[in-house]
Amino acid sequence: MHNQSTDKTRRAICGICSAGCWAEVTYDQDGKIASVKSDESSPYNMLCRSGQAAREIVYSPHRLLYPMRRTGPKGSFDFERISWDAAFDIIVENLQRIKAESGPEATAIYTGSGSFELALCDIFQPKGVSVSSASSVLFPFGSPNTLGVGALCYVSFAMIAPHVTMGRMFINTFSDIENAEMILIWGKNPASHAPLTDLLRIQEAHRRGAKIVVIDPRQTLLAKYPEAEWIPIRPGTDGALALGLCNILIEEELHDETFASQWTAGFEEFSSYVQHFRPEVVAQITGIPADTVIRLARRIAATRGVAPVMYSGLEYSDGAVQAIRATFVLWALAGQLDVPGGLCFTMPENHFPINRDGHLENPAPRKAAGHNDFPVYTAYRGEFHAGILPRAVLEKKPYPIRLLLSLGASIITSWPQSGLWEKTLAGLDFFACIDRQLTADAAYADILLPAATYYEIESYMVYGSTFRLRERIIEPVGEARNDFFIMAELAERLGYGHLYPQTEEELLNHVLKGSGFTLADVKKAGGMVQKPGVMMQYKKWEKGLLRSDGQQGFDTPSGKFEIASSILEEYGYAGLPVYAEPGESPLSQPELAKEFPLVFNSGARSNVDLHALHHTVPDLQKDKPVPTVMLNTLDAEERGIANGDKILLKTKRGQVEMFAYVTDDIMQGAIEASAMGGAPLGPEEWQRANVNQLTDLTRYDPISGFPVYKALLCEVSKAGAGDVKNITGTGEHSQRRPSASVAKTHRIYLDHNATTPVASEVRDVMVAAVELFGNASSLYAEGRTSQKYLEDARRRIALLLHCTARRIIFTGGGSEANNLAIKGIAFSGGKKHHIITSAIEHPSVLNTCRWLEKQGFEVTCLAPDREGIVQPQVLERAMRSDTLLVTIMTANNETGVIQPVKELAAIAHARGSLFHTDAVQAIGKIPMDVNEPDVDLLSLSGHKFHASKGIGALYIRKGIPIDALVHGGKQEQNLRAGTENVVGIMGIGKAAEIALQNVGEMDRVAKLRDRLELKLCEFVPGAKRNGHKTRRLPNTLNITLPGIRGESLVLALDQHGISCSSGSACRSGSPDPSHALTAMGLSAEEAHCSLRLSLGYENTEEEIDRVLESIGEIINSRKSTIRFVSCR
Repeated sequence: MHNQSTDKTRRAICGICSAGCWAEVTYDQDGKIASVKSDESSPYNMLCRSGQAAREIVYSPHRLLYPMRRTGPKGSFDFERISWDAAFDIIVENLQRIKAESGPEATAIYTGSGSFELALCDIFQPKGVSVSSASSVLFPFGSPNTLGVGALCYVSFAMIAPHVTMGRMFINTFSDIENAEMILIWGKNPASHAPLTDLLRIQEAHRRGAKIVVIDPRQTLLAKYPEAEWIPIRPGTDGALALGLCNILIEEELHDETFASQWTAGFEEFSSYVQHFRPEVVAQITGIPADTVIRLARRIAATRGVAPVMYSGLEYSDGAVQAIRATFVLWALAGQLDVPGGLCFTMPENHFPINRDGHLENPAPRKAAGHNDFPVYTAYRGEFHAGILPRAVLEKKPYPIRLLLSLGASIITSWPQSGLWEKTLAGLDFFACIDRQLTADAAYADILLPAATYYEIESYMVYGSTFRLRERIIEPVGEARNDFFIMAELAERLGYGHLYPQTEEELLNHVLKGSGFTLADVKKAGGMVQKPGVMMQYKKWEKGLLRSDGQQGFDTPSGKFEIASSILEEYGYAGLPVYAEPGESPLSQPELAKEFPLVFNSGARSNVDLHALHHTVPDLQKDKPVPTVMLNTLDAEERGIANGDKILLKTKRGQVEMFAYVTDDIMQGAIEASAMGGAPLGPEEWQRANVNQLTDLTRYDPISGFPVYKALLCEVSKAGAGDVKNITGTGEHSQRRPSASVAKTHRIYLDHNATTPVASEVRDVMVAAVELFGNASSLYAEGRTSQKYLEDARRRIALLLHCTARRIIFTGGGSEANNLAIKGIAFSGGKKHHIITSAIEHPSVLNTCRWLEKQGFEVTCLAPDREGIVQPQVLERAMRSDTLLVTIMTANNETGVIQPVKELAAIAHARGSLFHTDAVQAIGKIPMDVNEPDVDLLSLSGHKFHASKGIGALYIRKGIPIDALVHGGKQEQNLRAGTENVVGIMGIGKAAEIALQNVGEMDRVAKLRDRLELKLCEFVPGAKRNGHKTRRLPNTLNITLPGIRGESLVLALDQHGISCSSGSACRSGSPDPSHALTAMGLSAEEAHCSLRLSLGYENTEEEIDRVLESIGEIINSRKSTIRFVSCR
């Protein structure tokens, strides 16, 4: 199988949580897990501290090993061992009894984070719900009451806010950290979050030069990286900051006006609303200086690719959904939505298709307890909001809930007002818990069922387009069972087990149904398969890629990005992302703030615990031995508190004992209290420290119902001495930071067909030319000096083309030269109105011809053959008696293919027509002699052969009549009015001299190019050169790499310090592939999978070695990233 390495080691999926990190397990002599480390051979090798402590967790003496029945009073932990049959009999008996007495609605199931295992989510979730860990197991029994931890996390940020705004959910988006120039971390600490995916991605981005900005009350690990910026913010005011940033974008006209006018709903109303959030107002609300707000807005607008890294830190305050929505509006208006390096939408085709047939509908959703308390939440999750459970149990409103099943949850330590939840669980007639060890809830359980870790089960994981079996690594400890099959057997004993898979084989066959793979296929492939996907495209709303009907726009009721949400308005909420000042804050309750002057913040994640479960693990205890209150140094000094002191943390609801962590890494006036305390196991300090004794169930976001954990008022006082040795840090993954700025790697430039570096000799000439301020048309000395150098440059261009100087007209670049040639001939008089060009020309030729069609000219566009050549016989057939001009390029910019210009010009002349060639790509790469092909007009551009941008020239054969485009003075033989650009002209003259000298170097360059082609064909089976093998520029290779997105490979190579280009313009979000490649007969997919490498005479063999090494590394180790950017 895929995961087998040796008899003593095995590659596996980590079995501690549901994240799915890849691990390497080592066994001891008894076949038990001896150790676990990251699987370095995989892209998912990111084990956290809990994952590394797997042995201690799996074999913990505190594991529940057998089904248990209560023997003592509720509130105690007095249990006795019973059999699984007896446990199921008791549960089923109580379900049937309560159903008979009070109806099925008197029963309910609560699913916690222990229900996040993928099979549970994919198979048990209610029908018609996009994402849910809620369980349908009681639906066939008749109960509509499923509820769970979704009411505490994820849903606000990942479901409601993005969907009501953009028509997409978090699972359909990703932050393109790999291609970002700035990473904005807001409401999340990747250094303490598991899995460590984002931390590793950000570290790699920082290594290559991406800037980091952290908006957080705490100075987290990443905020301490070199050149990172920490922006401290008062907890609960993120919405005001987002609105203030939007206001600056709009006021300073930095926003994407086209997007705002064409693709949004509610922009005008929003523009008026955000005027209330001027920088000075935002400063008063958030504590962030006004100039910092202004500077941040400008940075976000000006940076190419700003990737947001956000999560639950934004969910736990008054008005959280609207605050999160404001951040999405910010990204959209700043032009950072669905562009490389920004907040992007996934391609749905690139997700492995899991079978969702068989999902069960809620039997009576409108009968669910509290279904209308938070109707938006209920609509998105298919479950009622768990926050109303105390009312249903204790007050019997709207009816009594008497029985509760709990799967992988710790309700008492998770929800505000712990005492209320203790009363709630004690008030149940029957309560059963499924978990790995005792929780605070277990004190009130009638039955305890032991759950297996994921090392002890067979299941699966999905990573974008990849499906991998989660194989059993060890047999279950004791009599522990897979949570999935505990639920499935319960269904079986209730008489409807056929609705759920009852064996591991049935489970895997079920989820694979319709995927194109069978379980046998997956096993034959080593336990892992991947679906082919489609290429990543950007700005999908322009291309009909976001809507099921294929129409342009967003998948929202209006079809637009809804700044004003019609869904929220329909439910009676504000449509705009309005700001709500926290209901318990220094501004809203100044009198209360006199007694409780600090802003309470809790819920920050730690890398050494999984909720309340791991305080019993010795290896993890040492990393955070006691619960702490992170307190600013000045706030601590004011209260006489030293680092490590025992303290009392108080709110108006109560107090708990913790220990002071005194630091400058948190803003003054705010605290961060450890969550995850209050469990019955582990150190006494943690058992006594349930921070939710201090929070309030009546404070919540009105849309999602999420409790407020991060914007309350509190006070801290000293309670006694402590041990400073117990203050070990923040629970972040690594305290080590880069000690120096990112080292700049020598870049390798392989995009000379796009532009070339200005040669040092050219730069020296141009710097000197700045002193020549005289007007070249003037008669006095300064003017004559300028004129002398101008004409000297003209002679150098003429020498390069083998013509006389008078034939050269200076222009502002190649595009202007093409326009002057084509339009100048077209309007020079005469009765001929037919122009011939080719489908592979530069846009400055094609668009000029299209414009002339609107003026009454006829244009014929010739197709090249499969090798990119416009064959002479094709031109011969297209010639007419009224053909005025034929314009065919010398060499194509995409493929480098050289056209048979001599033969084509001869055909044109034989029929009395003029011939123009765009030689922009050819100059400096192959010898040019205007007499050899006998062309009438030839365009060139300085920046393509090491001069500066903004200067070009047009060769016009003597006697050719041509009209000027720019009228005024008599400069350039009356063909281009305006004072000459002497600096640029002197530069292009010097570049022409250098080009004449270096054209012989191109034989060496051709050998480097051919080596690139040979190796790329070895790297990628089916790789194919685009264009003729020999009739092409010596520096140019255009190659299609099947299945590999050219744009992504270009971006990945950029991170390796290598510049090249691809077959589409990914930054602009253009859906169109290269017109030259498709004109040659390539499909859109083949064109998008093309890579163009165009060398220069300064490239070396060592550089090509590094390029090949980098491409090989990227293709082999980052194939999934290059092929299809998946949801993270």
